[in-house]
Amino acid sequence: MSPEALVVVGDRFEEFLANRGTIPVSALLDRLRGGEPPESLALAFGQGLTEAQLAELRALLGRAAVGVPDRAERRLTHKHRAENVLIGPVARLAEGRFTADLVLDERVEVLADHLTGQHIPAITLLEAARQLWTVVTEQYLIAGTERTRFVIGSVNSSFHSFVFPMPATLRYELLDHATTPVGAVYHCRIGVHHGEEPAAAVVEAEYRVIPEKLSAKQEAMAARRAIAAQVGALRAAEEPESVPA
Repeated sequence: MSPEALVVVGDRFEEFLANRGTIPVSALLDRLRGGEPPESLALAFGQGLTEAQLAELRALLGRAAVGVPDRAERRLTHKHRAENVLIGPVARLAEGRFTADLVLDERVEVLADHLTGQHIPAITLLEAARQLWTVVTEQYLIAGTERTRFVIGSVNSSFHSFVFPMPATLRYELLDHATTPVGAVYHCRIGVHHGEEPAAAVVEAEYRVIPEKLSAKQEAMAARRAIAAQVGALRAAEEPESVPA
């Protein structure tokens, strides 16, 4: 008898779970806890699974846990909370080309108050792309131990088809790179794919990586100028209008 083929997704994706061939992760865990043999199932792990659920799936599935995704190191994505890490570990495909799985926790901040229909919202994919270019750059493109900051110069995105809460990958391509007196500038393109399908979403970005001390100094100066301009505008508004003699 052939194993039952199912796409496992987080319980929050209620509309998507109305489709045949899907199962909420809570229902799958109940079945496995009840003793259902893992070999009776053929599973694809989609989006919305928490770290605790992923860990329990690995324990219950044992040798059948192939395909249960991992998440990238939180510090590399520049996030404070583990549930806000949206991608898996990054792998190098070729020179200037990298890939990572999309690995969403249903509690992630960019889904917490925005989930309409069956698809993954665009804002979530944009944050996943940012995390990918950050991890790629931290792991593979910059050297040294000096603390740095990322400053975005431009982001352009296009969306060609829906990204559903199924397995998906992000692919990074380095388009250009330049070294300047105030840090390195990178230009990249990131596609979001279901399997080998053409990219459902494409994000092209230019960003600069500069020393943290220099970035903090520039930001502080800009903040002071902005406050001075606002205070000046308030004072000007309070000055009485001159009355013609």
